Amino acid sequence: MAPFADNMEEWFEAVPELLSSEGWAQAMARPHASLLHRSCPRGGHLIKFHLRGITVSDPPERPGDLLIRPEVRWSLNEKFPINGTSVSPQEFIAPGEAVVQGSTSWNLMRLCTVLFGSMVGDFMSFFYHDAHTQVALRQRVRRNYPTQGDSVCIFWEAEGKPQEGFLMTRPQGDATDCFDVFAVLRMPEDRFAHWATFQFRILLESARKTAQWFLNRPGIKELREVDRKFYTVLSMQSFKRGMPLVPSEHPATVEIDAGERVGFRHWARFEPGDFGSEKFQLAHYVQRFLASAGEELRTFRSLDGSELVPYQCVVVRQEWDRVREKFLTLYPLQKTAYRRANGGSSAPGMHEDVEPKFLPKKSAVPKPEVKQEPRLIVRNTFLDIEEDEEEMVMSRKARRSKTTAVVLVDELGRHSQLLTEEEPCSARPSPLLRADPKFKVSAQAPIGRSVVLPG
Repeated sequence: MAPFADNMEEWFEAVPELLSSEGWAQAMARPHASLLHRSCPRGGHLIKFHLRGITVSDPPERPGDLLIRPEVRWSLNEKFPINGTSVSPQEFIAPGEAVVQGSTSWNLMRLCTVLFGSMVGDFMSFFYHDAHTQVALRQRVRRNYPTQGDSVCIFWEAEGKPQEGFLMTRPQGDATDCFDVFAVLRMPEDRFAHWATFQFRILLESARKTAQWFLNRPGIKELREVDRKFYTVLSMQSFKRGMPLVPSEHPATVEIDAGERVGFRHWARFEPGDFGSEKFQLAHYVQRFLASAGEELRTFRSLDGSELVPYQCVVVRQEWDRVREKFLTLYPLQKTAYRRANGGSSAPGMHEDVEPKFLPKKSAVPKPEVKQEPRLIVRNTFLDIEEDEEEMVMSRKARRSKTTAVVLVDELGRHSQLLTEEEPCSARPSPLLRADPKFKVSAQAPIGRSVVLPG
C-alpha cells in the first residue's frame, strides 16, 4: 500500500472531500455523531468519526491551540498523566512534532480493536493495553489549517510505515467553547464490517464521551498554558544593505574599538553558504552568532508543521532564556559594526516573542472559478464594451466581404443584366445564377471596377 506523506496537504490532495459527507458511505448516524467510510484512492480503506457539538471548558483564546503539542504532553506527563495510558518519550524532531511510544486501555480503543483490529494489524497495538510491546507513533500538530481555528494532530507509525490517521478539532460557527471533532483512520485493507450496526451505535456513544473527557481532562488548562509559552519566535529586520555581521577572526570585514574589551573587535559578513543555503535564514544566523560566543542553541525554521519566513526562527523558551543575556549584550556590537561597514545609521534589529509569519502553502479549500465580466470603457461621449481578443477574431471572421457585381448575358449576347450580391470572397457562384438557366456567368468583379465583355 502506497504511503501518505507526513502532512495534511497530502491528505486533502488524495481525498479533497476529506471533511465533507460527499463521497463517503454512512455506516451509522446519531443526532450528534456519525461514522462514515470509503475506499482510499491510494489503497486501503478510510474510517471517519464526525462528532458534533463537543463543549470545552476554559477553551484557549485561539481555537487553533486546542490540541497540545506531543513534546509538551510528554514533558509534563508525570505531573498531568492521562488516565488509562502509558507514554514514554522517544524522540523530539521539531516544534510540534515528536515520536511518542506508548499504549492505552480506553474502552473506545478496545471497541476499535474488536471491530477493525484484524484490518490494522500492529497499529492498533498502540491503543490496546494487552499489547506485548509498546508502539511508537510519530505525531505532528498543525494549527489553523485547513481553515483558521482548526487544530490537527496527524499520526503514523514511526518505522517508515504508512501514515495512519489524524485527529482534528474545528470551532462550531462563532462559538468559542463548542467544537466539531473529526478522527480519520486509514486501514491497509479495502474492506469494512458492514454487519456491526449495533456495535457501531455503541462505538459512536463511546467516541463522543471520550472526546468530551479528553478535551476537558484534569490539568488540561495548565497544559495549554505551558504549551502556549513553550516556544518563542525571534525576528530580524532592516538589513537591506548586505548580510548582518558575526564575530570573526582574521580576515575581518570591519573592526570596532567598542568590541575590544569583550574580545569581539573583528566582524565579518554572515555567509549562508556555510550552512548549505543560498539565502539568508535567521535560524542559521543565530546559531553561528552564538557559536562565536561559545554558546549552543537549537533553532528551528518551522513551527507546528508550517515553515517560517527566512527572517524568523523558533527557539525553546527555556533554552533561549539561558543564552538570552549574552546574546543581548553582544548583539548591539553587531549593529555598531554594521553601521561602520555600510555607513549611515540603520542596522539590523532583533525582536523576540513576535507573532510567527509563515510561507504560503497550497490551500486545501478549492477556490471557485469566477468568470470575468467585460469592462465598460468610456470614450468621449460613447460607451464601449471591452471584448475578449479571441471573440473579436471570431467576430471578424464571421463578417461578409465586399459586395460583388455580376454581369450576365444570354447565349446570343442579349439581355445583359447586372446583379449584385454580398457574399464572402471565397464563396461559390451565386444561387441567383443557378436559379435561371438562360443566363450564364460572364465575369465577376468587386463593385467599382469595370468589366468589358466582347461584342
